[in-house]
Amino acid sequence: MTGDLADLSLLERCPETERTEIAAALESLWLEPGETLFREGDAADALFWLVEGCIALLREGTGEAAERGPGSALGALSLVIEGPRELSAETRSRCRVLRLSRESFAAIVERAPRAACRLLEGILREQAECERSAGRALLRVQLDRSGSSD
Repeated sequence: MTGDLADLSLLERCPETERTEIAAALESLWLEPGETLFREGDAADALFWLVEGCIALLREGTGEAAERGPGSALGALSLVIEGPRELSAETRSRCRVLRLSRESFAAIVERAPRAACRLLEGILREQAECERSAGRALLRVQLDRSGSSD
């Protein structure tokens, strides 16, 4: 299963030995089109990596949706932060996902702390990139608004 992890951005800086530690804790799941991986409001208790297929992330009641493909990590912060899922995830095609539960992550912390730290570094890198992206988008909106009011 370590081969599945080689292309995941959260683990791009993990040596093979650390990926092996993480791989040992993963559960592999196959889902058919139209299946729900998790629902908005469910307890966020695991990280999911999409290995194959396409998953739609949906905000119930608004119709907002985004699609994710192979290599995407869903719910990474749930490894360290308790709370409800903010979105629902539904498969658009046959999907293979790898699940890392919060409990399994805690075991990695005990057994292989360097592997856990590398995974957390990857999560923080992706979170920082999301924040930078959101900041740039907000700035563009503000500039557009200020330019259109002249």
